[in-house]
Amino acid sequence: MTSETDTRRGAAEGPEAPGPTPPRRSGLAPPYPRWLLAAGVVLLAAVAVGPFVGYSPLLPVFLAVLALLALRPVPGLGYVLVVLTAPLGLWFIGLERLVGDAFGGREYALSISGTLVVAALFALTAFLHRWTRRDVLAAGVALAILAVWSLIGIAHHGMAQTAVGVRLLVVPLLILLVLVALPLPRLSTLVTVLSWVLIANAVAALAELAVGPARLVQWGFEEGRAVRYIGDTFRVSGLTEFNAELGLLAGAYLLGYVALWLTRGARPRRWSWHAGAAAALLCLALSTSRSGALLVAAGVVAAAVSNRSGGAAARRRARLVGLGVVAALIVAFGALGATGSHSMLDRFANWGRLLDDVTLAGGGIGSVGAATSSRIASGQQVFVDNYYVSLALQFGPVVAVAVVAALGYALFRLWRRAATDPSAGLHFAILTGLAAASLVVEAWEYPGAMMCLAIFVAYARRLRPAPTPFWW
Repeated sequence: MTSETDTRRGAAEGPEAPGPTPPRRSGLAPPYPRWLLAAGVVLLAAVAVGPFVGYSPLLPVFLAVLALLALRPVPGLGYVLVVLTAPLGLWFIGLERLVGDAFGGREYALSISGTLVVAALFALTAFLHRWTRRDVLAAGVALAILAVWSLIGIAHHGMAQTAVGVRLLVVPLLILLVLVALPLPRLSTLVTVLSWVLIANAVAALAELAVGPARLVQWGFEEGRAVRYIGDTFRVSGLTEFNAELGLLAGAYLLGYVALWLTRGARPRRWSWHAGAAAALLCLALSTSRSGALLVAAGVVAAAVSNRSGGAAARRRARLVGLGVVAALIVAFGALGATGSHSMLDRFANWGRLLDDVTLAGGGIGSVGAATSSRIASGQQVFVDNYYVSLALQFGPVVAVAVVAALGYALFRLWRRAATDPSAGLHFAILTGLAAASLVVEAWEYPGAMMCLAIFVAYARRLRPAPTPFWW
């Protein structure tokens, strides 16, 4: 018996009649969408036809994989991360040659594929982004600067070398813009992937140390690049191309990890992140990269000093952790005999010679730095080992001074916000470390390390209760 006030369906009208039973899927019916099956058929046909029309049967497969990666941010960025941080490992297992053969013997195809995936992910992010007037203005100014100094570069040293310079300049920025659009769970996944990349690099570094440089050269490792010395100390490269790249990558991860540890409410909890930090410390010591050590030391000190949100005991612990990390780096480098100052004196002399020839408009994008050492460079190699000097030589002293002023203003804003926003302290630490490392190396031209820092920047930004615009 039901009450008159009972409003449940069927309470006064009897039991509800059973609805129609959904049709069962036949065991022979395809469980996938028809377009996916059609794409698979087209792919198989392209593979079968390839040998008869003059292209590798692996080419359609690789292009299909790239297309899928370009549509999925986390797998796509994971692929880019591996390509940027493990090129020597990919060469050693033969993947670089396999992909190069698929593209007609072009061994650089694997590296270019990472850039293409980044460009596609950025285009997708820009398409889905709600543009404001500030965004449009910032994009317009950036494109204008890029266009003007690209034309200067083309007139100075040609199209190919300028294209390499544009790639080195733009790719880290595009990666950052894609990352800041991702939610926190996806960023956490990328930090985990990054941790495993550092662990793999540490294992490779120990293996290289055990095998020895003589046998590595016999195996095909390039002497003077993958196999390098500082005095009598062998400088391992891990899975990266050379030791400085490994050192900056390890320093970037270690800085991000320690900065998270010192940030209230952001302490790492996953064991893989802890293992990645231990691996990063090992890689940094074995690479003997002083630029990577400077990145960590300056950033950790900044993180400890900017930690003003907790109590006195918490701030004291933060300073002790910062001093402990710096002391560990000094001890490790001293034990390896990598504390000499001869290379720094050489750099000071080189900067003076280079700045004597600087012009008001600069030599254009790609006129110095890594672009001059590429296989398609049209002139002589110009090593700078100071990104501020590099900016002055490429864009002229006026733009270089403007960049330094903007950097100082950003650090000042982040320092003030760190008093009330703990995540701003992490951004302050990363930007301080990057600014310090740029004094002794063209840090921005190491895309693997820059992607590592960008992941931590995006992760910290998502930890805020109410994220502010990226432009501050």
